[in-house]
Amino acid sequence: MIFRLEGDADQQIYAKRCVDVLSLYQSLSELLKHLKEIYEDQNLIRKCRRKYVALKQLNKFFSSFYSEFTRIFSFLNYDDVILMNDIQNKINNHLQNALSVCLIEFSSLDKLKIFLQDVNNKQRVNYQLRDEQ
Repeated sequence: MIFRLEGDADQQIYAKRCVDVLSLYQSLSELLKHLKEIYEDQNLIRKCRRKYVALKQLNKFFSSFYSEFTRIFSFLNYDDVILMNDIQNKINNHLQNALSVCLIEFSSLDKLKIFLQDVNNKQRVNYQLRDEQ
């Protein structure tokens, strides 16, 4: 396979091309994978930690907030217990109040998510009914 590269990308793969003809890239995807390993954002974990600390639900729907929450913590190596404690500080006041009066002790993040999603949906319905009147 023949490639036309220049600049930094050419310099990065030059050693592989010159060492052994048999070790040339067999496909474009193999070449792109190698370049991605080299140029991929090395600060991703640090960025995710900053986003995680700053994340708040505020006026977002819980589903939107939770999908962002899971996207960010998927890059981090946090325990579910830590995540369950943290999410309680990141949700909006209405959900925090509902959680504080709830007598259920949640054993997993998924169960907590289901409870919060249900409360959020009921609150949205109540607000819609109130606005229609």
